[in-house]
Amino acid sequence: MYQDIKENIRGILRNAVGEVIKPEELHESELCDLTSTVAFRLAGGLEKNPKELAEEIVDRIKTAKIGVDKGGEPPYLAEEITGRIEPCKFIRKVEAVNGHINIFLNYSEIILPTIREIRVMGDGYGRGKPREEKIVLEHTSINPSGPVHVGRLRNSLIGDSLVRILRFYGYKVETHYYVNDIGKQIAIIALGMKEGIKPDGDAAKNYMGYKDKEDFKILFHYISANREFESNPEFARRVQEFIKDAEEGNPTALDEISSVARRCLDGQRKIFHSMGIEFDFFDFESDWLREGKIKPVLEFLKKSRYFKTTDAGSGLDLSKFGLEREGGVSILTRSDGTSVYLLRDITYHLDKAKRGDLMINVLGEDHKFEFREIKTILQKFYHLPTLIEAVHYSFVNFEGDSLSTRKGQIAPVDRLIDEALDKAAKEIEKRKIAGKEVAPAIGLGAIKYHILKTSPHKPINFSWKRALDFDGDTAPYIQYAHARCCSILRKSDINLDSIDNFDKNLDKEEEELLFNLIKFPGVVENSALERKPNLTANYLYALAHSLNRFYRKCPVLPAEQGVKERRLLLVDATRQVLKNALNLLGIDAPERM
Repeated sequence: MYQDIKENIRGILRNAVGEVIKPEELHESELCDLTSTVAFRLAGGLEKNPKELAEEIVDRIKTAKIGVDKGGEPPYLAEEITGRIEPCKFIRKVEAVNGHINIFLNYSEIILPTIREIRVMGDGYGRGKPREEKIVLEHTSINPSGPVHVGRLRNSLIGDSLVRILRFYGYKVETHYYVNDIGKQIAIIALGMKEGIKPDGDAAKNYMGYKDKEDFKILFHYISANREFESNPEFARRVQEFIKDAEEGNPTALDEISSVARRCLDGQRKIFHSMGIEFDFFDFESDWLREGKIKPVLEFLKKSRYFKTTDAGSGLDLSKFGLEREGGVSILTRSDGTSVYLLRDITYHLDKAKRGDLMINVLGEDHKFEFREIKTILQKFYHLPTLIEAVHYSFVNFEGDSLSTRKGQIAPVDRLIDEALDKAAKEIEKRKIAGKEVAPAIGLGAIKYHILKTSPHKPINFSWKRALDFDGDTAPYIQYAHARCCSILRKSDINLDSIDNFDKNLDKEEEELLFNLIKFPGVVENSALERKPNLTANYLYALAHSLNRFYRKCPVLPAEQGVKERRLLLVDATRQVLKNALNLLGIDAPERM
C-alpha cells in the first residue's frame, strides 16, 4: 500500500514537471506525510527560485493540467508535454512551503484497503514476492573452545534476524555454521586432555553453576592447556606435530582433535536452541581433510605468479590488489607445511559457492581485511561467478571490561540468559502483569532487542541494566504494546469479521498509527536489501510508541458505534504487525503481560 501510494505520487509529480522524480526526492516529513524536494533540483536549470517553482508545480497539480494546447502559453517545463494529471484518491492536500512540495494523505481512503490487506495476509503481511535467488548465509562460527560469550552473541543475533528478514522478503536462504575443529586452540585442548593436564580449578569455581555443560568443561581444559602451551616449548612442539598429523590425514589425530570440538559444540548448540537460533548445516573442517579438499586448493594457488615462499611460510602476494600484509605475503601454509585459516577458508567458500547465487558472511569488523583477501582470491584467481558480501559488525564492550577466553575472563551468554529470566520473573511478580511462564519470552526478547536495535557498524557498550530494562526503547515495552492490543480485543464484544462498515473520519493519533502500519512492507524491503535488522527494530519502537499515543488519546471500547469498530480494527491490525515484526527479530509476542 505505502509503496503504491509513493509510486502514484511520484507519477503525479513526474507528469507535472516532465521529469522522473528520483526516489530520494520523495520522503517522509514531520510537517506532513510526504514531501518532495524536486523543485530544488530543477530550479537552477530553469533560472527560477525553488520557492516559486514549488508553488507553480502545486498549482499545476491542483488544476490537473500539464501543458496547454497549441497557440496558448508554452508548456510548464517540457515543451512537448500535454495531457491531464491523473488524480490520486489517497491524497487529501498538496501545498508548497519554502520550495518543498508537501503532501497530506487521505486516510479515509487508505484505512479500508489497509485493514483488509492486513487481515487477509495475517502472518504474511509485509512478505515480499518469492525470488529465485538463493542465499548461503554463514553466521556465528565461533571457535569450539568454550561457551558462547556476549560479545559473540551479536554475530548470532544479526545473522539469525537477517535470515528471518531475507526469507520473509522472498529469498531462499540456507544457513551455515563453520566449525574450526582442527585449529590450534582445539589441538591444544585435545593434547592437554590426552596428556592428563587437569582443568583449571579457579575457572571451574567461577562458573560452578555451569560446570556440567560440555562447553564450560572444554573452557576449563583450554585455560590450563594453553598455559602449558605458552610456558612449555616441548608441549608446544608436540601440539604442532599433533596438528601436522591431523592435516596429513592421520585418522586417529583427526578424531582426537575433532571430538573435543564436537563436545564443545554440543554445549554451545543448547544455548542457541534456547534462543530460537537454528542452523541448516554445520560444516566441519576435519571433513575436508578426510575428503582431501584442502591440498588441491593449495596446489592450484601454487601455480600463480603471485605465490611466494618466505621464512614465515608460503602464500600469495596480493599487494597488486591493494592488500599488503606485513612480510609481503598472505600466508596459506606455515613453514612446517601446516595450513592456516586463510587456506582452509578459501576451500570452505569454494564449497559454499556451489550451493547458491550469493554468499553472505556475518563477520566482526576485525575480519574486514581477511574478508577482502578471501573475496579477492575467489574473484581474481578462481573467477568465481557467485557473488559474495559481508555484513560487518562492530565490537561489544562488556561494561568496559576486556575479556579473554584464554584467561577465563568471559561473559557467558548462559549467565546473561539466567539473569534475564530472573529479572523478568521479578518484574512480572512486582507488576502483577502476567504469569511467570512468560519470563523467557520477556527476558530473551530484552537481550535480543538491546543488541539488534543498534546499527551493526556501531559499537555497543553492553550493560546488564540497560539490556534488561522494561521501559523505553526496549523489547518489553514493545511486547507490552502487543499484549495491550490482545487485551483490548479480548474485552471487546464485537466479532471483527462481521464488521462491514465504520466511520472513516480518523483522529490525528489514528492517522499516525495507520501511517506506521502501511510502512511495514517497505521496512521489510529496506531491512533485507540493506542487511540491517536495526531498521526493523527501530520501526517496532516507533509503532509501539504510536500505539501508546493512540491508546491515551483515543478510547476504544467506550467509543460510539462506528468509531469503536474502526478503532478495534486498527488495534487488531497493529497487533498483527507488531507480531510479524517481532518475529523478524526472533522475539516472541506474548498475548498477556
